[in-house]
Amino acid sequence: LPGILDAALSLGERGMGAPVEIEFSVNIPVSGHDRAEFAFLQVRPMTARAESQLVDITEQEKEKAFCLSTKALGNTQRGDMQDILYVKPNSFDPNKTREIAQEISRLNANLAKENCKYLLIGPGRWGSADRFLGIPVNWRDIHGVGAIVETGSDKLKAEPSQGSHFFHNITTLGINYITVTEQRYGYLDWDWLLGQEIHDQTEHVAHLRLQHPIILKVDGRSSSSVMYLS
Repeated sequence: LPGILDAALSLGERGMGAPVEIEFSVNIPVSGHDRAEFAFLQVRPMTARAESQLVDITEQEKEKAFCLSTKALGNTQRGDMQDILYVKPNSFDPNKTREIAQEISRLNANLAKENCKYLLIGPGRWGSADRFLGIPVNWRDIHGVGAIVETGSDKLKAEPSQGSHFFHNITTLGINYITVTEQRYGYLDWDWLLGQEIHDQTEHVAHLRLQHPIILKVDGRSSSSVMYLS
């Protein structure tokens, strides 16, 4: 049994990119001649998240923010991201969301190899099975993400998902899901974003690599968030 558990924990850590905890069952036969059976029940990543800390967002931080939201999941204060992937808003076409998902997957793979967490920004419901409601990525396509921003778009008729399609992943991994829609849940400075130098890009997705880390603060008490450069 110890050898099986060691192998199972190692396999889970490789698959999820973090130490894991597992639930299992063992069927031990009464007869000593039959083999025992080992079965996985659940495997979950173990994360050290500071969800109990109090996060305060000041007026000064709001004034210098490039992104504000009043509908954010989680509770955090972090500064470990310098990369942004965003869906190009001016050329966004709901008929091309499958292609966009594939492009994001390739860029995600490159960033994962560099061990770089990133901010993902785009329209509609991330992970939706209906490609006309958002970008139909699977979790493996964005597994290196650090935080996700769901924006509104006149080209999509979708209510905010609040991270429902990836709820298990984002809660267990401590990934913040932030909703920003015009006139409702906050503000995203697209002029600033589009004015940044592009590090890499595909037809529909741009990759920024900023000179300074992004400070992300999410106050779980009020579901508000702010992002600005350090």
